Amino acid sequence: TADEGGGRDSLALKNAGHVDAWGANDMGQTAVPEGLSGVVAISAGGYHNLALKSDGTVTAWGGNAYFQSDVPAGLTDVVAVAAGGFHSMALKSDGTVVAWGSDWDGVSTVPAGLGGVVAIAAGGYHCMALKHDGTLVAWGSDAEGQTTVPEGLQNVTDISAGWLHSMALKADGTLASWGDDSQHQCQ
Repeated sequence: TADEGGGRDSLALKNAGHVDAWGANDMGQTAVPEGLSGVVAISAGGYHNLALKSDGTVTAWGGNAYFQSDVPAGLTDVVAVAAGGFHSMALKSDGTVVAWGSDWDGVSTVPAGLGGVVAIAAGGYHCMALKHDGTLVAWGSDAEGQTTVPEGLQNVTDISAGWLHSMALKADGTLASWGDDSQHQCQ
């Protein structure tokens, strides 16, 4: 029902709520935890993976050098997950965001007062949150301008984060992209 490509592995979510993984397993990223079931969403990161279960809890596996696979104790009521390069994010049903793992350039430090979030995206070293009013908040590394949201960007309906670039789909069907364009990924 869903697929995800990570840094060196791939995931597939089957309609029975089970996860298949393949590719590199040098950090345990294809070693899906035994008995994992009831999965409704998946996200593949640089060297780790996240699974959102139907009960609103999160399971993580794979690389953990920066504690990106250590799901915070008591994390519940999750409605979306996003795995970044070395960090993880969860969107809670109340519109708040939780982040953990590497905090290079503040990537796991959620901006104070951030709420009203309806979607999240994790890049290599940055995070994005789509708010219910169609605006974006981005934080973490801005080395390539990936967290510098274009002035006046609004009416956003979906977001995506690459390793060093960001993208936003607007309600009118147009796409905005910014950040690293060295491989023409923002054109």
